[in-house]
Amino acid sequence: MENRRDFIKTSAVLGVFGLLHQWASAIPVSDKHGSILPQRRLTRDGQMVTAFCLGGWHLGNTGSPAISEKMVEICMDRGVRFFDNARGYHNGGSEELMGKYLVPKYRDQVFLMTKSHAKTGQEAKEHLELSLKALGTDHLDLWQIHTLETPDDVDRRIESGVLDVFLEAKQKGKTRYIGFTGHRNPLTHLHFLKRMDDLGLELDTCQMPLNALDPSFESFQKQVVPVLLKKGYGILAMKTMSGGSMMGKRIDTTPQEIATDMIPDMVSETGISFAELHQYVYALPVSALVSGCNTPQELDHNIGVLQDLKNFSESDMQRLEGIVKPYTGGIVENYKRILQKTDQGYKMIMDLNSKDLKDGVPR
Repeated sequence: MENRRDFIKTSAVLGVFGLLHQWASAIPVSDKHGSILPQRRLTRDGQMVTAFCLGGWHLGNTGSPAISEKMVEICMDRGVRFFDNARGYHNGGSEELMGKYLVPKYRDQVFLMTKSHAKTGQEAKEHLELSLKALGTDHLDLWQIHTLETPDDVDRRIESGVLDVFLEAKQKGKTRYIGFTGHRNPLTHLHFLKRMDDLGLELDTCQMPLNALDPSFESFQKQVVPVLLKKGYGILAMKTMSGGSMMGKRIDTTPQEIATDMIPDMVSETGISFAELHQYVYALPVSALVSGCNTPQELDHNIGVLQDLKNFSESDMQRLEGIVKPYTGGIVENYKRILQKTDQGYKMIMDLNSKDLKDGVPR
């Protein structure tokens, strides 16, 4: 647990976000629609966001526009004011849903984020215009370089002009803030940050998997979070429940090599609760938890965890990490990859020999 102590100390010393227990705003906040959920600071200039953010991929996966609309309204009624999306989510379908059900009624009340997986500068320009059109807005609050996979991918995207397009978009006011995301390996994030140092640049935010499994396998929490805190980045957590893999489900990142019966239902087998998994992440120095919800009922429950947030101590975190440790690795955390450096660059390797398999047999 030394790493966690180190970054908590770092955060306090630098005063980037203040003491961690003060991150959630203690002062009730409301807007013309009603009360707002507890907020945390996202950016160096003090931009606040609700600590719960609705994930865009799942919003486009409900199978029903009426359900998607209902989930948007639940968010607004329950105080959510931070919404995630990406150009690649359902080929722009998730952006179109927010452009239909969220933006026309609530644009001036929400913090709107989307992302681009573009590999070239020209593609990034096209993605930006498509996203603005689909969302029905003339500017974004946050635009992120999406799904950086390897250090080589980082270099290629920078050299192909992707970063330049993001910087230009911010300069021209098409987005207020810019950031980057990825879930393959922490070394990729660290390489991106090193490239920013070399260029004399700092982006505003970083999104990555953070959950109770993460500290035991290719850990973003241990390797990337301390660096981000020193640099003053807003930290966005995703994969709180491994996208659903913790419940034995196939998700969008599950590779074909992993059969469904290989994925253990960690939640049922251990008896841990969804609330504990969320509380663990809220106890980290994150600005927000991006939550993918499949149904209005899931959404209502997940918002309720923040509304009734329990104190989650370091010993609570250690206990939870110990319970889930047998499940760490590439079966449940199937979105991660081990990076192997070769003469031709970095190779991504799936961890199919993880602790999720006992003697080579699915648990």
